[in-house]
Amino acid sequence: MSKMKYIYTRTVKNGSTKWVVSPPAYVKAAVQAQYMVFTNQADATEYSLNIQDAYNSHRRGIKHKKYLEKDTVEALIDNYKGSKEWSELSQNSKRTYNQLLGCMTGVRVGESRKAFQNMRILNINRTYANNLHQQLHKDVSRHRANHTCKVLRRIWSVGELAEIVKTNPFRNMGLKKTKQREVMWTPEQVQQFMETADNMGLPSMGTMALMCYDLCQRPGDMRQMTWDKYKSQRFSFVQEKNKSVVDIPASPRLIERLRSAAVSNQHDNIVYYETTGKTYDRRHYNKVFCRVRDAANLPSHLQMRDLRRTGATEMAEAGCTNTELRSVTGHKSVDVLAIYVRPTVKLAAAGINKRFG
Repeated sequence: MSKMKYIYTRTVKNGSTKWVVSPPAYVKAAVQAQYMVFTNQADATEYSLNIQDAYNSHRRGIKHKKYLEKDTVEALIDNYKGSKEWSELSQNSKRTYNQLLGCMTGVRVGESRKAFQNMRILNINRTYANNLHQQLHKDVSRHRANHTCKVLRRIWSVGELAEIVKTNPFRNMGLKKTKQREVMWTPEQVQQFMETADNMGLPSMGTMALMCYDLCQRPGDMRQMTWDKYKSQRFSFVQEKNKSVVDIPASPRLIERLRSAAVSNQHDNIVYYETTGKTYDRRHYNKVFCRVRDAANLPSHLQMRDLRRTGATEMAEAGCTNTELRSVTGHKSVDVLAIYVRPTVKLAAAGINKRFG
């Protein structure tokens, strides 16, 4: 086994341990590796090994392309990454898929002597798929097991179309759904967060929170929002995750906040780190968000992503139809929208009133 590299541990405020994988800049540039934080050592170890293998392959590939045996899982994954389906994924989805597949490098299921990526495709049957799911569920979590098997199902489906595989062992596995996140902010908490951000000299972080809340949008889209997409008090943009086109008006309070921000903000992005003048990346914005949240004495379980769910639920409570909601959130189906709109006392009362009122 390769020697562990790039890994160190750190203790967070609640006393728990995090495993950090931090490859050097030249490795990041060579194989598109990332700084990652894990909640368990197994994932960190697998990710580190994956980076090492990728970098070693990169060095060998300077002179010749890495040879892949065509009937292995590794070759099947390589086929998927060269497909139209892969090219149409958002960058966020590609990062997530790469992380999941990276953590599978070196994994041995049950008594198998071969790592997953070196297994022959013909030997990946329904029993192997179920055993893989059970092992990931036990070692990591049901969420990881479900998500990994869903990605593998897609990879095998593309392999079927290319006539590389004949059957898909990851189809119809009867996966039990994981519990959906239901955390909600109160209006008072949103206001407290914005006021604290302003007092800390980080007003655009407060603006980002209000954009996620009032526009019911994902933090990634709001973090990257530019002024040229905000015209005539409306936001017009394409969502990064599912490529939905949204054109929505800003709320009165958001219009007023953006008017004030435009006076001092000479940046292309609406949201940026005032201390350096640079835009936030995915990791840095969350660190600053946590600083503001803690300074505001808000519960540590609150996350920026919960504001999208909170805003969508408030829209439903206000009597918005599913079509109106989807026009704002960008969801293409009612089933997916249901994940974001949480049942509340107000919605129950509204339902009774519509029936008997």
